[in-house]
Amino acid sequence: MIFLSLVAVLAIVYWLGSASIIHYDGWFKWLINRLQKIPGFSASAVPPMLVALLIPLVALVFIFVLIHHFAGKQWLFFLYVPVLLYSLGRGNILADAQEYISLATRGDNVAAVQLLDRLRGAMPVNNATTADWRSLHTEALKVIAYRGFERTFAVLFWFFIAGPFGALLYRLSVLYRDFSEGDSAAQALSNKWLWLLELPSVRLMGITWALVGNFETCPLRKNLLDVHSSSDYVLNECLRGALGAPTDCSDAAMAQMDAAEKAELQEELEEETQDIIEDLTGDVITTHTEPAYSFALVKSSLPIYSRSLLFWVCVIAFATLIV
Repeated sequence: MIFLSLVAVLAIVYWLGSASIIHYDGWFKWLINRLQKIPGFSASAVPPMLVALLIPLVALVFIFVLIHHFAGKQWLFFLYVPVLLYSLGRGNILADAQEYISLATRGDNVAAVQLLDRLRGAMPVNNATTADWRSLHTEALKVIAYRGFERTFAVLFWFFIAGPFGALLYRLSVLYRDFSEGDSAAQALSNKWLWLLELPSVRLMGITWALVGNFETCPLRKNLLDVHSSSDYVLNECLRGALGAPTDCSDAAMAQMDAAEKAELQEELEEETQDIIEDLTGDVITTHTEPAYSFALVKSSLPIYSRSLLFWVCVIAFATLIV
């Protein structure tokens, strides 16, 4: 049932371009506002978030039990598909990334900044995002890494682990964070809760990128054991490593080297990155100076994202056949 629902949802999204037709979140925003206005109930940030997440989940469990009891488990397919469609992220990350590439190609940095601000949403603001193209490309890679993960992979991870209940819980947690913008206590709590939900799937996403990209340069050991950094930071480090680009881990290693060793490592990284980018996009980097180098990384992140999704569809299909 899990795999069949997944295939159906991916086919619908591929055909429609996105699942926006079912993405109506006004009811959840209304519920949050009502809970936060209850006298004494919102003295702490915990009760409103807990109840806001529990009410839809309890309703879903009730519907699940009714269908399973009166219609049979084969009819649960018609519950799994709409819930999974609703749980997918808002927007199309591939279309958004292509829009950024188009804006960068024609040099429209103002529109590029506005696009990144919209994509970032309630993510922590990076003050380095300016009209400078090097900073823009670096930030774009980070935003694309997280949004691609949040909109699809994290949802599929929890759908595979806990069915529609896990997928819906993750999406509602993201929405709660987004709708709590302006309420510092509620947003801080939702950020911590969301980080906890993303902890296992972020590490699995990093391993996936390493498998479909460059395993040697992906800083898996550091990031798998990192339980302090934010999700977007870990994803950015893993994606850059999978593309053969410098990471904080490689920069720290280079800082302890002499000039000859630094030059040798830098040359190896450039060669690795060139090979991966040529493999993913067919582009050839004529210069490794910024911002051309950073822009090439942004472009090459799209194929590696598609490869990762295909990889896990195949894994789930294989697991379904075995089980």
